[in-house]
Amino acid sequence: LSMLVSMGVTLCHLFIPAITVQYPKERRRLPLRSLNRHVLTVDLATGKLKCTACDACAKICPTRCIAIVGAGKGKERHPEEFVIDHNLCMYCNLCVEVCPFDAITMWTGNFEMGAFNRMGLVFDQTSLHADKFYPTPMTPELVEAAPAKK
Repeated sequence: LSMLVSMGVTLCHLFIPAITVQYPKERRRLPLRSLNRHVLTVDLATGKLKCTACDACAKICPTRCIAIVGAGKGKERHPEEFVIDHNLCMYCNLCVEVCPFDAITMWTGNFEMGAFNRMGLVFDQTSLHADKFYPTPMTPELVEAAPAKK
């Protein structure tokens, strides 16, 4: 009986056409919550980074792949140096969840992070800027509007 059931399943799927995505030219649409690359967001009103170098993301990171050096005091506090090593990152999203200012988020559109050496996967503050991608934390509208990398 189990053999007949399995043959029935095979016959049902025999006539369904396969869906093939021609990868370099066409791209699959990723879900909104997929974890890919870290991005530092920018406050739209001031044009400055939302990050205050509170070090919460670096403290909660289980692999210690985030390094922050802060500068300034009080409301003028900002990160002087912000580095994420994607060689070590396990994309657990804890850094995004713990950030009190929504300063760090994951960008869904960039899942191609290949490099010829290990230093190519270490991103500093200038390469993590959100204005290269989108200015605010991700919404479904921004995901649709994000330009595809060619």
